[in-house]
Amino acid sequence: MKKAYKSINSFNLLVLFTFLLWLACSKDDDSGFNHPISTEVVVSSKTTDTIVYTEVNNSTVPIYISIPEGCDNPNFPAVVVMHGSDGMWSDHDINTGKMSGQNNDWRELFDQNCIIGVYVDSYSGRGTPTRRGDWEDPPKNFKISSQFIRPRDANAALALIKELKYKDGTRLVRPEDVGLVGFSDGAASVAATLFDTNAIPDGWEWNQSFGGKEYYESDGVLPPEPKPTSGFAGGIFYYGGSVGHNYFGKHPCGDEAYEKNFYQPYAPMLYQIPTEGYLTENTLCMVYLLQQKGMPVTLNLYEGVGHGFDFEDTEQSAQARASSMVWLRELLHMNQ
Repeated sequence: MKKAYKSINSFNLLVLFTFLLWLACSKDDDSGFNHPISTEVVVSSKTTDTIVYTEVNNSTVPIYISIPEGCDNPNFPAVVVMHGSDGMWSDHDINTGKMSGQNNDWRELFDQNCIIGVYVDSYSGRGTPTRRGDWEDPPKNFKISSQFIRPRDANAALALIKELKYKDGTRLVRPEDVGLVGFSDGAASVAATLFDTNAIPDGWEWNQSFGGKEYYESDGVLPPEPKPTSGFAGGIFYYGGSVGHNYFGKHPCGDEAYEKNFYQPYAPMLYQIPTEGYLTENTLCMVYLLQQKGMPVTLNLYEGVGHGFDFEDTEQSAQARASSMVWLRELLHMNQ
C-alpha cells in the first residue's frame, strides 16, 4: 500500500531526457531525431520517472515510465496508457519531457494506487505530434494506425515493461498484472491491441475503407500481430470509435454485424462512454454486439457529457476515473 506521495521532479526528468538524447545512437528514421533503443530498463530504487525508447516497424517509440514512491510492494502492477489524437506531450513538444495535463492526472492516480504508469507516444517518432490534417487519412494514417500500428507499440511497451528491473536484478512489474487504458484514438488502439486473432475468418484479406475508397495490404494496410502468449490482463476504452474503417469486418451497427464483424477481445474490457459523444453510437453497437456474443465487456454510460470528458472538471469525469481504478484494482489483483 502507499505510504506517501511526492510530486514529479520535472527538472531531473528533463535532465535525464536531455542526457538520453545526447547518448543517441546512429539509427535514422523519419522523425528527425536520433535515440538510444532500450531492450531492458534498469533503474535505481530512487527512480520515479524515466523516458526510454523502443523500436517498432523501424520507427522510434518514446515511452515515459512513472514509478510510484512510498510503496512497500516487492513488485507492482502496471498500466500502459495510449494517448488520444492530440498526442502525449505538453504543448505538443516532446523536447520538454513533460506530458500533457491529462496524462499527469492519471500518473497521480497511478502513484496513489502503487501502479507503474507506462505512457506510449505513437506519434513523435513517426514525424507528427498529433493525428491531424493529412495524418487522418492514407497514406500517412497508415504510419500511426490505431488498428495495426499502435497495437504493436502497446505490445512492445508490454514486453519492455516486463524487463523493468532494479540494479540488483529484481523485476518491478508483475507480468500477469499489466492493464491498458486508452482515450479516443488511443481507445481504438486498446481495442485493437486486445483483439483475439483466433477470431480471424479463413481467407480474410486485410483492408480498410477511407472516403469510399478501399485500401489493401499492397497499399500499406497491415495484418494484426498474432495474439500474444502472455498479453494484457484487460483494457479500458474511453470514448473511442469502433468502426475501424471496417478493419474487423462489417460496421457494428449494420444488419450483418453479428455474422460479419469478427472483432472480439482476448481479455476483459471496460467501456467508459459519454451519452453525447460523436463516436458513441457505433461504439454502443459494438458493446451490445460483444455482449450478445458473450464477451467479457462492461459498459458505463455517462449522461450529459461528450467526447473528451475525461479531462474536463466534471462530476462524470471524477466518477469515471474512480470506477476505472476500482476495475483496475480488481483486474490487477490489487485487492488480495
